Amino acid sequence: MVDLGAFIGDLRTAFGDGLKLPVAVWRSHEAAGADPAVPHCMFGALKSVLEGAVVSFSKERLHCGGGRLYCGFAPGNPGIPNFVSLKERYKQTPEMVSEYINGLGIALAGEPYLNLARIDKLDTLDGIDGIFFLAGADILSGLCAWAFFDNNDADAVVCRFGSGCSSVVTNIMVENRLGGRRTFIGMTDPSARPFVGSGELSFAIPMCRLEEMAVTLRDSCVWGAAAWSRLKSLADR
Repeated sequence: MVDLGAFIGDLRTAFGDGLKLPVAVWRSHEAAGADPAVPHCMFGALKSVLEGAVVSFSKERLHCGGGRLYCGFAPGNPGIPNFVSLKERYKQTPEMVSEYINGLGIALAGEPYLNLARIDKLDTLDGIDGIFFLAGADILSGLCAWAFFDNNDADAVVCRFGSGCSSVVTNIMVENRLGGRRTFIGMTDPSARPFVGSGELSFAIPMCRLEEMAVTLRDSCVWGAAAWSRLKSLADR
């Protein structure tokens, strides 16, 4: 169990004013917040989430076919491989897209809602699936250093191909199901990037990993080590 109040305090101490508090991601049988009125991409609601709103997506209110797939609301639309390869040219062939999607291990959600909220808008982290940060390179280096601290695996931090929603939803959900220790750099998808700052990427931590990392934060370099302290002071440059 992660103590939410203590965790927020530790994040602010470790990363300073340059840190945006992370966004929690979780599924539920009841909507946790407002129904977001976004025309297509779910990240159209991200600005309001970062400003403090709690939003809840359902299959009916998520109009992007890829978003429905990656959020576990529906099986993949047969047109997705052609769209991703032949129109967007993100993969060389449609077959490569199909192979990639099939290898992700996406499972249909058992709950009808996917919720997003800044963590300080919650009472507890119990029951969430994970969190994701939006950060520039300096803060991102601290987040990576924290993840590397107690994990020597080559995939302690990974950056995978995929949509914005796959980077902060699919990866969290699948890793939790595996009980793994990976964290994920994302939001490299050109289609999703207009919804985040020009120098920002996402850093997603599944809850199965966050429970470990919350314990190690004070032992790692981001808790006042010299090199990190110098970099933290420059994080808003």
